Amino acid sequence: MTAMLLTGGLFAAAHATAPVSVPPGTPVLREPAVVTTCGQSPGALMVKVMCDEAKVECVQADLLKPEQLAAGKFKTLIVTMGTSLKGMGAAGVNVDSELRRIRAVLAEARRLKLTVVGVQLEGPSRRTDETDEASIRTVAPESDLLIIRSDVNGDGYFTRVAAEKKIPLILIKEALDVKALLPVLFKKP
Repeated sequence: MTAMLLTGGLFAAAHATAPVSVPPGTPVLREPAVVTTCGQSPGALMVKVMCDEAKVECVQADLLKPEQLAAGKFKTLIVTMGTSLKGMGAAGVNVDSELRRIRAVLAEARRLKLTVVGVQLEGPSRRTDETDEASIRTVAPESDLLIIRSDVNGDGYFTRVAAEKKIPLILIKEALDVKALLPVLFKKP
């Protein structure tokens, strides 16, 4: 069992994460990256903290707008999936406005030829209702790479989308596996 604490912006784990295999055809990710959330859950913060620890240049922008993509000269867009009604309320958004924002961000990312990484690392707590499903079904099919906690793929949705859309899929056991993946996925020049 892993003990994960978010204190002062740092994750601490009771054990090292297990290696995760990277499938053939996985795109090489480039810096700088920007991470946002489709649903205002804490997943984007978790990714940002792990990027910082892995020395991957990454900006967190929970309310990222399309025009910020070009201005930031980003090469990789990471979008976490799953919603938080509390988070959306605090940000003054709802699921409909979040989905519109993310669709516009994804369209701009395509125009700019950014690599899009869809991530679900918060597990079953972010796959419980129709708002979570709307977030997932908006982001997953539009991704160039999917990094998914295996315990939310029980119905095989992510496996099916990855196969249908020819998207490399990396299944992780726990959120901290992302930290071990980052140096492998982001190749330094």
